[in-house]
Amino acid sequence: AYIYMPTDQATVFLKKTAESLKFLYRRNKHLLSKPERQYFERSFIEKHRTPMFYIIPKVQKDPVKYRPVVSCVNSFNAVFSKWLDFKMKSLLSCIPTYLKDSNALLTDIENLPKLPANAKLFTADATAMYTNIDTDTALEAFSFLFEHYNEEIPSDFPKALFLSVLEIVMKRNLFQFDDTYWLQKDGTAMGTPTACLHATISYGLHERNRILPTYKDFLLLYKRFIDDVFGIWIPHDNGLDDLAWSEFKNTMNEWGKLRWIVSDRTTSVDFLDLNLTINNGRILTRTFQKSMNLYLYIPPISAHPTSCFKGLIVGNFLRFRKQNNDENFCILLRNFAHHLLARGHSLKAIRKHFRNAANLTDNKRLLPIRSPVDTPPAADPTTPLPDPTIANRSLYLHWEYHPSGIKREQLREIFKSTLADCNPFQKGMIVAMARPKKLTRHPNAHYIK
Repeated sequence: AYIYMPTDQATVFLKKTAESLKFLYRRNKHLLSKPERQYFERSFIEKHRTPMFYIIPKVQKDPVKYRPVVSCVNSFNAVFSKWLDFKMKSLLSCIPTYLKDSNALLTDIENLPKLPANAKLFTADATAMYTNIDTDTALEAFSFLFEHYNEEIPSDFPKALFLSVLEIVMKRNLFQFDDTYWLQKDGTAMGTPTACLHATISYGLHERNRILPTYKDFLLLYKRFIDDVFGIWIPHDNGLDDLAWSEFKNTMNEWGKLRWIVSDRTTSVDFLDLNLTINNGRILTRTFQKSMNLYLYIPPISAHPTSCFKGLIVGNFLRFRKQNNDENFCILLRNFAHHLLARGHSLKAIRKHFRNAANLTDNKRLLPIRSPVDTPPAADPTTPLPDPTIANRSLYLHWEYHPSGIKREQLREIFKSTLADCNPFQKGMIVAMARPKKLTRHPNAHYIK
């Protein structure tokens, strides 16, 4: 729900919100690290704008539906929301159901034992997750986390400041639509940077304390990526399996007003960019691509550096290799090449980058994905620290890319013929090609106002 607010009231509301957040920072900045304080102090002096509301039509739907979006970029609340998002990353270790991406799921699947013959897969999708997470319910979840899992949280975590800032960011989300102002009354603040982890952690406490303990005998695997759940259900032959499945679905809907649509139990499901199928006690995967996918890859006329096109190909090569068997891998590559041709790329350029990507894929050892919440290995105290002097460093040249401009190779040749002999940076020069600013970064009607 949203409430209309007159312009004069909205101006006062935004000012009071900023003052409240600044007051909290100044009263508690002694609890923050030096980089955190520098981040806030630098952000305060920047120019901020009011969040903007707009709608994106879902043209693939029949009838056409619309996705509401609030852009909070460069808003004052976003300064604190980014800090919340940063702090929430240290809480992810408390959420056993957290899934980073499909690569992490592949790692989890590889570590599973052979599945029973009656094992089933299922997925679940939240209904309008962000707007259906009540702020008070979420705040209670974070308070519960701090009270009951304190030993799993960093000792210097500013819990009181965190909760106070979180409440303001979630409850005082005012945005502009054309020349009108609206205040969001309930749900996760639309467009705020911390929305994703806010939803992940708040519902994750319900999963950890209610779902996983209650159904541990049925759930061989249960993982969630924001509002999408993947699970492996092991049915029991005691005649109560259907009842347990029904109660499980009800339990998922017991947290606040958030509701889930749970699929039927089956042997094959689509989840994220994967299709997963049970075969002889193992889960086979292949890349899932929606039928409405238009494959709008970067065209050759775009002013992107060549490295972007190279990265697109290498990234897809590695992704297809991890997710598919040899037959599906070849089919996907052939289709990938046809899609690039349809976007205007030459067969010569595609063949060149495909060969390089193939060599890289063959030579690259696909190491297991390490979870971001895992503790990194301790540094060897006997290992000498790197030489901080200029002699042990590289010279970085940041150069804005232009399709018709000077190339990276030419810059290196100029450097070698002029400055290489007198360059104090013994590790040489690295050319960092930067993309030019997008058209959206240029002044528009909103900034002109």
